[in-house]
Amino acid sequence: MPYDYYEYLKNQRDNEEYTETVELVRQNLWSETINFKVSQEWIHIEDKILIRLYPRLRYT
Repeated sequence: MPYDYYEYLKNQRDNEEYTETVELVRQNLWSETINFKVSQEWIHIEDKILIRLYPRLRYT
């Protein structure tokens, strides 16, 4: 079951509509309070780290 949820999240990240929506929300919410360029770069790095760590942490 957790693996199914992981696959679902992975497929969501590949969905173009989802990605566009997330980017719009991030721009509108965070651009005023945080340097948007730096936060956006960190979010992409963080997403990659979390996707790689999830299976290792879940199944070890």
